[in-house]
Amino acid sequence: MQNINSILTKHTVTVLLFISAIASSQVGIGTSNPEGMLDLESNQQGLVYPRVALTKTNLQSPVVNPNGGNLVAGTVVYNTNTTSTGDHDVYPGVYVWDGAAVDPKWIPQFIIEHSALFEQNPLNFNVSLSGGFVDVPNLGNGSSFTAKYTGIYRIEANFNFGAGQVLNPSGSESVRMATQEGYFRFSFDGSNYDIYTHSYSIRNNTTSQDFNSFRHDSSLILYVNLRAGQTYPMRLQMDLQVSNSNDYNSSTNGIVGIDVPCTIEFTYIKE
Repeated sequence: MQNINSILTKHTVTVLLFISAIASSQVGIGTSNPEGMLDLESNQQGLVYPRVALTKTNLQSPVVNPNGGNLVAGTVVYNTNTTSTGDHDVYPGVYVWDGAAVDPKWIPQFIIEHSALFEQNPLNFNVSLSGGFVDVPNLGNGSSFTAKYTGIYRIEANFNFGAGQVLNPSGSESVRMATQEGYFRFSFDGSNYDIYTHSYSIRNNTTSQDFNSFRHDSSLILYVNLRAGQTYPMRLQMDLQVSNSNDYNSSTNGIVGIDVPCTIEFTYIKE
């Protein structure tokens, strides 16, 4: 009889503790004095979120509401999956369901950022007249960019060009000024973008001074939709098309990348 009373007493205490916990609406793990509905305290252990393999940010499955219906806004999971379909892709990390009335989706709780910079090397690259488009070193044929995330990337391409040394002035002239002109061509994923460029040269016979390689800067900005994990070919070239024979020797080259390299930079903007 004592054993039965002992068992009943233990169950009674357990039930009373459970009822007390419910009544107080506070649960403490690692603490006897919870300061919220759920208070976790530990110097060595963390909270492990439910680990699931999401397939799209706009699809709540495989997560379900145990009471049926849609997920409750604020539902938190740790996604273990990576997708690269180009359609609401997901990446490993913590996500929260926003429960929006229109187009609800999983919101990543981590920073999605990616940037990459490609530079000309070496500097002061000589381009001859009418040689057609030639590769800018380290940015030419075979160059590529691989997107880390699916979404909109900003491409900023910066170029600079300078004219070569002009011929001596003729006759009674003491100063000669001339220009060399051409085009940069940036190719990306099968599309070509041509950007006009030019630069001046000056020769002063009176002072025996040459002024050439005046750097002319130009740029191109594109916004493109890329897919995570996909590699995209790119290429930067230059074609010197105008160099008057009355002003320049036929062997006088234009110069690409004067002191500052031509660059191509990719920056992830948004999904």
